[in-house]
Amino acid sequence: MSLRPAASSLRSDDRRSARGHNSTGLSEMSFRKCSGEEAERAWFASLLWRAFPEAQSENDLAERAAEVLTSDRRPVTSRTVRNWLRRENAPHFRYVLKVVALVGAEAVFQIIDPEAE
Repeated sequence: MSLRPAASSLRSDDRRSARGHNSTGLSEMSFRKCSGEEAERAWFASLLWRAFPEAQSENDLAERAAEVLTSDRRPVTSRTVRNWLRRENAPHFRYVLKVVALVGAEAVFQIIDPEAE
């Protein structure tokens, strides 16, 4: 018996909308409607999509991010990144800083004032 989930039959453009992101790659969910911890996880998940706009799927993004965030002393697996994207786990601050650096400092203002554009 296989424990693997069935392969998705969604086309890549369907996956983009199915993962809760609009055409800009930002989460459609308002951060203000989440609890504090959930809002932080949602913000980081959307930040990952912004850091790797060329990613075509969650798995593609997870592999790209894991490769960039892995260091000699601290490996990051694609499974860990998928957990961050699904908001099942919170990333360590060291990874938040690396992703913010990839996106740009203006990403910090999104968490400070989600209504500012």
